[in-house]
Amino acid sequence: MNLILPKGFALIIGGGIGNLIDRIVHGSVTDFFQIRLGFFQTGIFNIADVAVTNGVFILLLQIGRGKKLAF
Repeated sequence: MNLILPKGFALIIGGGIGNLIDRIVHGSVTDFFQIRLGFFQTGIFNIADVAVTNGVFILLLQIGRGKKLAF
């Protein structure tokens, strides 16, 4: 079994749960990171956003490599 897929799904679910907890406890999701490198600047984000983004990226890489996503 490919262990990459469960990690991708775990990141997406974990990030979603993290944002959900933040929304329930604080009433909104708290974003606190922003990267600025010269003219390059990202939006403001949090760790849960990074987890969701990385999970989606992992799944897209697997799809691009021709791997079937079995649920």
